[in-house]
Amino acid sequence: MNIKSSITLRSFKKYQPRQIAKFVKGFFNGRIFIVGLGRLRVIEGRVVAYQHQKTEKSILIVVSEINKIITDMSQKRLSAL
Repeated sequence: MNIKSSITLRSFKKYQPRQIAKFVKGFFNGRIFIVGLGRLRVIEGRVVAYQHQKTEKSILIVVSEINKIITDMSQKRLSAL
C-alpha cells in the first residue's frame, strides 16, 4: 500500500490513547486523525509523525505514548500464551 495515496482510516474526536492503540494495532498502513492534534501515519502497526510534525513536542509525546501502549498490549498477549 502506498502511504501517499492512502486515505484516512479513522478520525478520533478525543485523544484516548488506549482506544487509538487498539485501532492502530489492527492495521498495517494508513492514516489516523486526532482532533486537536492532527493527522498521523500508521506504518506496520505503529504510529509515526509526519516529517513536519517531528519538531512539535506534543506530537512526539502522543506518538510515543500510543506506541508504548501497543507494545504493552503485544507483550501481554505473548505472555498469556
